[in-house]
Amino acid sequence: MIPAVETHTFDPNELAFLKRVFDDVCIEHGLPGSSTAASDVAIEMIQLYQRGVKDEKSLHRHFDGHSFFG
Repeated sequence: MIPAVETHTFDPNELAFLKRVFDDVCIEHGLPGSSTAASDVAIEMIQLYQRGVKDEKSLHRHFDGHSFFG
C-alpha cells in the first residue's frame, strides 16, 4: 500500500473531491488515468491534501507546468 494513503481515512466527500480534481488535472494534461504519470499525480495530490492543501484552485495550480507532464 502507498504510505500516503495509510495515514488518513478519507470520507466520501473528500474522495469525490479528490477524484474530480484528479480527473480534471489528467484531462487538462492529456494523461490516461492508468498511466504512471497519473499515478504520480494521484500520490502527490493525496500528500498535498493531507498536508492541508484542500482548495481546488491551489491543487490545480500545483500541477500547472509540473514535471509529470514532460
